[in-house]
Amino acid sequence: MNGQMMNFEKYNKYLSTMEAPIMPSSLPKSKIRFSDLVKYAKEHNIDIASLSSEEKEELIKIFVDNSKAA
Repeated sequence: MNGQMMNFEKYNKYLSTMEAPIMPSSLPKSKIRFSDLVKYAKEHNIDIASLSSEEKEELIKIFVDNSKAA
């Protein structure tokens, strides 16, 4: 054997315990203005990762589609 054979029982058990994938259609639609995000961070001399939640919310717009709400 060259190491390519798998223990399929173990693999199938792993597959059965995996969570369902997150489908892109179930995610909220959002628009991120990266240029504004970078510009804002540079103006304040901080990294983008260091921005507060409030600062990020100003620049990231989430559009909720109420027609899919159950």
